[in-house]
Amino acid sequence: MALLWAVSAHAITVTDTIFNRAANEAFAFGADVSFVPAMEGWGTKWLDKNGKQKDILQILKEQGINSIRLRVWTVGSGASSKQEVVAMCRRAKAKGMSVMIDFHYSDTWADPGSQTIPAAWTDHSVDALAQRVYDHTFDVLSAIKAEGVVPRWVQVGNETKRGMLYPVGQTNKGGSVAFARFVQAGYDAVKAVDESMQVIVHLPDGHDNSLYRSIFDGLKKNGAKWDIIGLSAYPRWSHLDGPTMITRTMANINDLKSRYKTPCMVVETGHYPREALIGNQYLVGLMDKMIRGGDLGCFYWEPESMGGYDMGAWDEATRKPTVMMDAFLGVKHTEVSWLMRGQMTHPTSGQEVDDADGLSLVTDMRHIRKRIQNVKFYVDKRLACTLTSEPWECRVADAEPGIHSAWAKATDSDGNTLQTDAVTFFYGRSALLGTPISVNATQKDGTASWGLSLAAAGRYRLVFEYSCEQTRGAVVWLNGDSITRTYFDTGTDAFHTFDMEATAPGNYELRLVATRAAGLPVVKTLRIFPLDGQPTPSASDLTAVSDLRHDSPEMLEVYSLSGVLVAKTSSASLGIRLGSRTSAVVALPNCVGGTPYIVRKQRLK
Repeated sequence: MALLWAVSAHAITVTDTIFNRAANEAFAFGADVSFVPAMEGWGTKWLDKNGKQKDILQILKEQGINSIRLRVWTVGSGASSKQEVVAMCRRAKAKGMSVMIDFHYSDTWADPGSQTIPAAWTDHSVDALAQRVYDHTFDVLSAIKAEGVVPRWVQVGNETKRGMLYPVGQTNKGGSVAFARFVQAGYDAVKAVDESMQVIVHLPDGHDNSLYRSIFDGLKKNGAKWDIIGLSAYPRWSHLDGPTMITRTMANINDLKSRYKTPCMVVETGHYPREALIGNQYLVGLMDKMIRGGDLGCFYWEPESMGGYDMGAWDEATRKPTVMMDAFLGVKHTEVSWLMRGQMTHPTSGQEVDDADGLSLVTDMRHIRKRIQNVKFYVDKRLACTLTSEPWECRVADAEPGIHSAWAKATDSDGNTLQTDAVTFFYGRSALLGTPISVNATQKDGTASWGLSLAAAGRYRLVFEYSCEQTRGAVVWLNGDSITRTYFDTGTDAFHTFDMEATAPGNYELRLVATRAAGLPVVKTLRIFPLDGQPTPSASDLTAVSDLRHDSPEMLEVYSLSGVLVAKTSSASLGIRLGSRTSAVVALPNCVGGTPYIVRKQRLK
């Protein structure tokens, strides 16, 4: 395995030899080049990878292609006619290439959406159409053989997902027996011209094992013969990424070989040229798996195409082959890194940082070729400092307790920039509460509440982590007093901050009350940061409703906002114990009409 490094303007590409091309000449490294005669008629010129103009078949051969595929329509002249195909076979023989002939059995394209009976085949009985298939196949192949070329493979039909010669041979409309007759007629004609030619039955959607089982079970049941199963394997049309396409196609191939005891080959594949690196990786990965599995070959559909077809393997601007074609040489290209590399190493996302000397921001910035001119650090979108030499460490003296985001941005001597991912972290010592106790949280006046014991008076900063599908408002209550109104913005794993003041040491109940019909956001955690140097609450000071003793005999009178007594209940079923006192909880769960009664008065007995 050889590794080469190529440096482009901003990125490094690793070139890796995946398989030994020269040792696998028996494998068909193929290309369908049926567009070539028309493109040459338009004056198209192709360049090799060094920029030298050459015959397209010669360039393909230098790129590892040893086989070509040619489609045949039933037209008398012009594109994909017998005469054009015979001429292309002569050119392929001169280059030492093997040939695959792809019979469409139509005057134009035959594919899953169209398998139109040729206009001249006027008798649509099964027997008459089978004879037409035989005669046309025999005629074309005989003309090719007369030029001294014996095709190695012959497709009897193209992408026959639901049969061919619709509607007579359409399998999903009762034409399975007719389809098998047509395949057998083609098979017999091929063998009558030359027994050495291998007959392929070709389907699309190479990842779809159920499709292949259905079609080939039907052909076998109805007496049709074939030598090879051909597959199309396009990530684009299958709506799969490259690795998934390879995995599912190879699983299908392995099942088909076991089930029908016949070999397989991919007779059509392709990728977007604008994603040439990804296409190269897909192609070389697929062929490597096929070679290891003993499969027969892989054909790219019209790699030489430029302009009209958007999945060729040639660069229209340079007229040179893209790196996709290097896959047929066993070469894989991977873009592995930007020239500049950088990441925040301190703090990291979710980290709590408590440093009496100030906040320290550290990044690891490296450049492969150039000098880094400067590194800028940002905290909450504000420029914190600019450094021109290592170590890349910035000290922020005025950071406030709470949640912050930070990132670094490097500029090299050419003016290129690289920004690290932003990290979200907590600065200062805090106490972390878990999920609150919630009552009717999805409704207006829904609540979320915590109990806490504070050892000292002073200001505290609260940071909530939450998820919210839409902006929602809430009123914050502290021991029954409304202290602020706040809004939670739309976001997942978002954060919200506000401050409160405890006038004296003691026990407190903190409560959020929804002000909109949409209810509260999903509040996950709460951090409390002391702002005036007071002790940080410990975990034992933070009491939730679920932690209450359930044997308390005290009875509570619970009142509505209007002062009406709505219930008498024990603190065992409703309440929160803070030290030696018991206070009423936020709302009654058995409210009328879904709207809870908000407690305003507290009476203890």
